[in-house]
Amino acid sequence: MSKATDLSHIYSLRNNFTVIGLTGQIGSGCSEVAEQLSKGFNYNDFKNPIEVGLDPITFEFKHNLYRKYRIVYNWASYKDNFKGYSRINYKDVLMIFLLQNTFDDFIDFLIKPELIEELNDAKLQSDFSNEVPLLNGLKQQFEDLSKEFESIKIQKIKEKNNWEDLYNFYFNSGFLPFCNSIQTILKINSQLKRNKLLQVIATNLRKSGKPYDFSKPSADNVFTIVKLINYIIKSHGKSVSEEKRTQIVIDDLRSPIEIMYFKQRYAAFYTIAVTKDRNNRKEALKTKYNKTLDDYDVGEKIWEEEYEGGKDHEFYKAKISACIQQADIHISFLIEKEVDEKNDLIQKENTLNKKTIDNTSPYFSWKMQLLKYVSLINHPGLISPSHEERCMQMAYTAKHNSGCISRHVGAAITDENYSIKAIGWNTTPSGQVPCVLRNTEDLLDYKNDIKSFTTYEKTNKKFNAALDENFRKKINEGREYLKGRNVCFCFKDVKNSCADGKNQVHTRSLHAEENAFLQLAKYGGVGIENGKLFTTASPCELCSKKAYQLGIKVIYYIDPYPGISDEHILSAGNNPIQTRLFNGAIGNAYHWLYDPMMPYKDELTLLLGNKFDDFATKQEKRANDLLKENKELQQKNEELQRKIKELENKQA
Repeated sequence: MSKATDLSHIYSLRNNFTVIGLTGQIGSGCSEVAEQLSKGFNYNDFKNPIEVGLDPITFEFKHNLYRKYRIVYNWASYKDNFKGYSRINYKDVLMIFLLQNTFDDFIDFLIKPELIEELNDAKLQSDFSNEVPLLNGLKQQFEDLSKEFESIKIQKIKEKNNWEDLYNFYFNSGFLPFCNSIQTILKINSQLKRNKLLQVIATNLRKSGKPYDFSKPSADNVFTIVKLINYIIKSHGKSVSEEKRTQIVIDDLRSPIEIMYFKQRYAAFYTIAVTKDRNNRKEALKTKYNKTLDDYDVGEKIWEEEYEGGKDHEFYKAKISACIQQADIHISFLIEKEVDEKNDLIQKENTLNKKTIDNTSPYFSWKMQLLKYVSLINHPGLISPSHEERCMQMAYTAKHNSGCISRHVGAAITDENYSIKAIGWNTTPSGQVPCVLRNTEDLLDYKNDIKSFTTYEKTNKKFNAALDENFRKKINEGREYLKGRNVCFCFKDVKNSCADGKNQVHTRSLHAEENAFLQLAKYGGVGIENGKLFTTASPCELCSKKAYQLGIKVIYYIDPYPGISDEHILSAGNNPIQTRLFNGAIGNAYHWLYDPMMPYKDELTLLLGNKFDDFATKQEKRANDLLKENKELQQKNEELQRKIKELENKQA
């Protein structure tokens, strides 16, 4: 038997450095996930797999996913496999930028006309007269912390190599309690006003590089906040002892450009999007904000603005919808009570309707989902993907074929057993040229690839005037910045700019779900009644009606469409469609988490020090041993014969 081998060093790179960036709409549960990550594994926080997954009558697991959960639960619960993460709060980092100015600068900012205008536009009360006296009580602490941070000389931190000073300032000084105090004061009258204030400060930093400066934007400043967060992460890695891991959770990122920044720098960076059912999120926010007498309708407008993001040129603003689309891992925020109710409902439907048993996977609480992905981050390949992850990965991959210049969406249709029957993405009908491949100057100058444009685009005077107004001069002025990029245009945008109102039907592209449905008809696919639809967005009203007509039973989606599909179409009638927020890993993370370092059998062989030979190999080994033994006996026999002859010769 071989000697057992410790493989800890093989997984040390995964275990010793990980950065998780959380993102999601306000009220979706990011703070709760961050808190759990900071605590690490605790038996009181996570359901035992035997209790939750084992059938009390048959003593078998009710679904293979519960068997997988047992594997990650056992792994995570062993000693230090799931240790607590160090938490960096985005809103606390904003406070550091305030400390780089004087306390009086901050107070003056609260009465600055531009800030008052921002608050008034959001229908929020802009008077801070109640908060200022309380803030004055923190003036000395503000100034002390300001001096402490100034002494670090953050711009020369690499040169001075004083990373430990920054680490101690953020994690071990009075800074975090100070942040809690100042933010508590700012929300005493209105939490919405506090949130809007922090939003303005963050926007200014990405825009001008300064918290109180509303001047014109510069792309040079868009990474201002995340550069400081990056310094804090590095200070952690350079300051902690060797036995302590650098595991960081950032709560929470709201700009897709900031997510890109970390993805470009760290192979071990994962974006986790936390999503919650729209109605549950709405009720939770109403309960939360009623305590501060905030107007929920006002808050909803602010949150929607942050979710949708600014206009195309407002790259410095938060845009949570794009952050969710960029996420590596998706967690559907469900508490245990909701999970039990949903799983009981599936069981009841199966009992009542024996003809079409719903084999859809069971629901899992957000904590159970989190445990799975933390385990896979540290030990890739510990379990295999779920059916849902496999199908959504196909939809996610398909979206990159999109010919749309606004948004890429992918869709996959399966039968009731998760067997994929069609794939689709948003693009123009087959035979027409996708928008992304057309060049605007070809149409403006009526030259080269003119056949790629429609008769309407070539002949409508109002359309051509709008195109010329928006592109000709801009292209000529911006060639230096374009650096050879293809300049295409969105037909819908140009059309709506020269017509009354906005009309979604003017888009040239088929929706991803629509395209997938049509593949079934075009190529003679099988029926998909009681099947499943996977979409990287969520179906609009038009696609929802088609899904309903085709008999789709379950729709898995990542990002809710801003419409009334669920309330108006999917939940209506005699055959309502079950909608489920997707939870799982997709994109590159699908490969990072599920591609094992080595075959699991080899890993166990090394860990246990055992080796199984097949019967033929054993027989061959035994035969070889017998031959060796026989040869040794022959040698001994020859030696004895020689000695006997020697004795006989002596006696003679």
